[in-house]
Amino acid sequence: MVTSQNLDSRAAEPRKRARSAEALRQLRRALGERRDGGLQAAYGDARWRTLWLRLVFALLELALPITQVVAFAGEVNQRIRQQGLAKASTESANRLGLECEFVFSEAAQRALTTLPVIVYGNHPTIMTPFLLAAAAGRDDMRFFIVDYALRLIPSLGEYVLPLRTPPVRILVEWRRGGIKRVISRRLARLFMEHEDRATARQANCHSLAEGVRHLEQGGCIVIFPGGGGHHVGKWYPGIARLVEDVRGHPEAPDVFLLPMHEDGGSEAQIYEGLRQLNRGTSPKHRTRFSARVRFAEPRRLQDFVPPETGCDQIIRKLEADYAATFPRLRTVP
Repeated sequence: MVTSQNLDSRAAEPRKRARSAEALRQLRRALGERRDGGLQAAYGDARWRTLWLRLVFALLELALPITQVVAFAGEVNQRIRQQGLAKASTESANRLGLECEFVFSEAAQRALTTLPVIVYGNHPTIMTPFLLAAAAGRDDMRFFIVDYALRLIPSLGEYVLPLRTPPVRILVEWRRGGIKRVISRRLARLFMEHEDRATARQANCHSLAEGVRHLEQGGCIVIFPGGGGHHVGKWYPGIARLVEDVRGHPEAPDVFLLPMHEDGGSEAQIYEGLRQLNRGTSPKHRTRFSARVRFAEPRRLQDFVPPETGCDQIIRKLEADYAATFPRLRTVP
């Protein structure tokens, strides 16, 4: 199992110093290859073979536990390979001390676990997709998630419909999650290839088409229309295009819409859980954290979105319905 202690132990290995530019190229190559353990190895080299990067990472870790994130990503990756997404998600949340309450009716639970369904809602922490996977417990769950998640956890490739997004302004990132979110998103952009908007749009259209096909086969799709963070702005149009395309396939089985909302959790809790793992805190003395995921009643897509509704109307209708469904967002006591 990969841990931050494993990464630290690389300091004892004899090796030559490397230039920072070379180490950065190795990190980018490892992220591009999406090979199990490749990122952890490249990060260990970059951290210990280059004095400048070691200092940079040390400063960044005052705000964001980068070493622990990289190590935990490798651990989660191994779990998914060995156990599948649902079980690996449950065990990974337990490892962090994250306890989640799932609130749903019998109809919502049935839609989540067995029916062709589009699950949509907020995405406040990096653990949100894993909590949904644990709640659904199904192998045919697919997530619309930004592409760099696959670079951190390659085994997610089977479950992710990747999205490419243009750079977001720093002020927007700050409002969504503070300095930690700004740092994490800037780091992600630093190590990823830059694509023009036309290429990104083409790739996203391909992922949306794959999502439609998956629903036609009876699968489950998860999409976060407002992106990530606690303070979500205007919804992206992807969910409306997905709904419109599904509605345009009369041969498809009945597809349901299932709004969800997670509250009570925070990135700060996740990072503290990672630090506790790194310190070797015993499970008995580890601080536990709580979150709640609430699911609304499922809506039959063909009834909720009539044929004459256009894409702009669809997203306004979904957004208004979501705001009315979760009018008072309370934290977990």
